[in-house]
Amino acid sequence: MNANNNHNSKVNDFPEAPASWNTKYVDPNGFECQITLRGESGSELLEKAANAVHYLIDNGCTPYVYYRNGTRQVESKGNEGKKDDVLSNGTDNPAWCPIHQCEMRRWDKDGRVWYSHKADGEWCRGK
Repeated sequence: MNANNNHNSKVNDFPEAPASWNTKYVDPNGFECQITLRGESGSELLEKAANAVHYLIDNGCTPYVYYRNGTRQVESKGNEGKKDDVLSNGTDNPAWCPIHQCEMRRWDKDGRVWYSHKADGEWCRGK
């Protein structure tokens, strides 16, 4: 035992998995959850991740979406089956705010459609 070290452990006592995958999701009751998968190779892990995503979706879970201002939009149970939010953040996504780097909510009224979100207490339309 070393005088500066109170334990006699080796570096490999607690080896890390070569690959890991972590994601957050919201369960059907609205609880924010997190899951971590580990694998011996990237291809094994990608297969596990694909299976996990399918399982979560098939059981009513939804992706957890983080917004830069520290809040996240909570979907009400009354909006089930409605595609109000687009989850990709590509540049061709009309729901993506390039100013605040977050998803905006889809609104429609009298045949008009627009996207907006609140930032610093004010409405932003991403323009």
